[in-house]
Amino acid sequence: METTTQLTAEICRTALRNVIDPEIYQNIIDLGLVYGVEVTPTQAVTVTMTLTTPHCPLGPQIIENVEKELRAVGASSVAVEIVWSPPWTPDAMTPELKRLLGIAPDDDEEPEPELEPEPPPPPAKKKNGLLGWLFR
Repeated sequence: METTTQLTAEICRTALRNVIDPEIYQNIIDLGLVYGVEVTPTQAVTVTMTLTTPHCPLGPQIIENVEKELRAVGASSVAVEIVWSPPWTPDAMTPELKRLLGIAPDDDEEPEPELEPEPPPPPAKKKNGLLGWLFR
């Protein structure tokens, strides 16, 4: 699909939300895998990104999907640069995705109150009688 509109990095990032990491089933933008998007005046796009692990068996499929989605919005060419620094961690995910995956608490959740330890019971009373006298 050719477009007469000048392609921007924001348009590209929106298109990249359609690229799903098949292992985590979430888009690569919200996962924080895309570090940068550059668009030249000739609509050539360079994407700097990482994968969740250097040994990701589905990396080639993800790269192919990046190229397909960007060409669909008008990129004349697409270059995908995979980098390993900084390494990806779950901290790179959007706050919304962290909440969805249960990594971060919901904003409307009240924090669990800290439990205060109960005071120890009072000491037992001393017994009167012969046993009490023997075990003083």
